[in-house]
Amino acid sequence: MIPHFYGFDIHQKYVVAAAVDREQHVCLAPERIPMDQLADWAVHHLAAADTVVVEAGTHAFHIADLLSGHVKRVVVANTYKTKLIAEAQIKSDKVDALALARLLAANLICDVWIPSAQVREQRTLSAHRASLQQRCTQVKNQLHNMCHRRSQQCPEPSLFTAAGRQWLLDLPLPEADRMRIRHLLLQLQCLQEQMDEADREIARRSVQDKRVPRLMQVCGIGYYTAYAILASIGNIQRFPSGDKLAAYAGLVPRLYQSGDRAFYGHITKGGNPLLRWLMVEAARSAVRYDPHWRQIHDRIAHRRGTNIATVPVARKLLVVIWHLLTEKSVYCHLRPQAFVRKLQEWAFRIGRNYLPAASSKEFVYDHLSHLGLHKLAESLAYGGRNCRLRLQAA
Repeated sequence: MIPHFYGFDIHQKYVVAAAVDREQHVCLAPERIPMDQLADWAVHHLAAADTVVVEAGTHAFHIADLLSGHVKRVVVANTYKTKLIAEAQIKSDKVDALALARLLAANLICDVWIPSAQVREQRTLSAHRASLQQRCTQVKNQLHNMCHRRSQQCPEPSLFTAAGRQWLLDLPLPEADRMRIRHLLLQLQCLQEQMDEADREIARRSVQDKRVPRLMQVCGIGYYTAYAILASIGNIQRFPSGDKLAAYAGLVPRLYQSGDRAFYGHITKGGNPLLRWLMVEAARSAVRYDPHWRQIHDRIAHRRGTNIATVPVARKLLVVIWHLLTEKSVYCHLRPQAFVRKLQEWAFRIGRNYLPAASSKEFVYDHLSHLGLHKLAESLAYGGRNCRLRLQAA
């Protein structure tokens, strides 16, 4: 059977398909296929020896799943790199589909990794949780802005405690501003309830991944951040080094090199935007609470400024994550008491009915033992208020 190479230009309601053979002869002229008829079309036109390429996009992985059972291989093309190869003066759906098919036949497609259905679901949940958090921040910023415009200073420690919210509602403001404050507070309450539900779901799902507590050793990374980072990375074996992983997150500087001269610019911001955002947020937390990362940050901030210095810390954190995942080692700058506290808070978030242990202490003990931290596990004891776990001195 002669193999054919199909290119699919995907749109919301239809797909344009074209095919060539190994010698670049057109064996299927560009044809428009309605999206709801694509499955039937694939049964009658595709063969087991064929190869298909689609550009990365919203529908790409769904189309790849739909076609994978009918052909030898489905390739998802890197949109940016394919554009560099196949940029044309005349651009249409038919031209794009035929260009993809010819690039595939010539083995010039720069493909991307196709995550499994489970990883895609993890990414969806992680991105939804991140979106809720960002929208909460937007609402809070709007409320702070309203106070600043009216030169109002909240006497409470936080504007978003029960007392702070009541102070906002009691402000002597025009009726339009009072209505806006009321609506914003309702939005914030709704978003926080949704975020709380997403947090509980992520906490329960993350128990199934033994890599989550390994990443939680790092200051600034909790169960949600670890879960989302692992979902964004997928298979760590895809990255031969920590620098490759940092490049995937877009945390490496741009490089302009010619001859003996090299010029470095700002970070590329390519690759996975969620992973980059997660690492920057983790870096901010690590700089705040961990003396090791604060020292690195301050050394760079002295020359480049505070905000810019956070990015190198994020990149170094991601390299540390690569080593933890590939070497399965213990984090060398582990803060034991903080790590125990994070594990116990994770257990509380999971809830008693879903906790895979008899108690939070047993849950923490099991994870410490799994990581090889047996001495810490043996020194666990309850102390203080609210049954908080403490490490007893040897």
